[in-house]
Amino acid sequence: MGALETKEKILKVALDLFNDKGTKVISTNHIAKVCNMSPGNLYYHYANKAHIILALLELMIGSWDEQSETHTFSFAEQTERTFANTWKYRFLHRELVSLFHADAAFKAICIPVLQQRCGEISVFLEQMGKHGVLKPMQQQTNDFLSQTILFMALFWLPYLEVTGQESSEKNIKLGAQMMGQLLQPYFQGGVHV
Repeated sequence: MGALETKEKILKVALDLFNDKGTKVISTNHIAKVCNMSPGNLYYHYANKAHIILALLELMIGSWDEQSETHTFSFAEQTERTFANTWKYRFLHRELVSLFHADAAFKAICIPVLQQRCGEISVFLEQMGKHGVLKPMQQQTNDFLSQTILFMALFWLPYLEVTGQESSEKNIKLGAQMMGQLLQPYFQGGVHV
C-alpha cells in the first residue's frame, strides 16, 4: 500500500470512528489499531489527532466546493447534497464549537471558509432569482436567508441531539425539508423545486 492509500485509509477509519464515538473518546492508538498499523506508522502520515481532524475538515470543505461548482438551480437538489455531506462528516457538525475553541488552526480555517460558504449561498439565491425560481428579494432578505441556511446546515445535527431526537440519516433529510419550508414563501408561485 502506497503512502497516499495509507493516508486515505487512516482518514476513512478516523472518520468512521469519530462519527461513531466522537473525537474525545477516539485516540490515534484506536485509529492505528483499526488500520492494523503501529502508532508510529500512523504518526509518519499524521503528526497527531488534530492533524487528522484538520485533514477531514479539508475533505469536507472540498466536498462543499465541489457542490458549489455544480450549476443547478434546484434548491431541493442542493439541500439534499448539503445534508448528505452533513451526515458524512457528522462528527464535525456535532463538535464544531468545541473543535473551534480547542484548535487555533481549525479556527483559522473555519472562519474564512464559513464566510465564503455564506457568500456562495447568497449567490445561489441570487441566481435562483435571476432564473425565475425565486421571487425578487432585497439584499437584506437574501443575507438573512443565506445566514439561516448556513446555520441550519451546520447545526441541524446538534439540534436533533439536544432535543432528544434520533441523529439519523432519516432525520437529516427532515432538516433538508425544513430548509425548503423556510424558502417556500420566496418561490415563484409558491412552488418548491
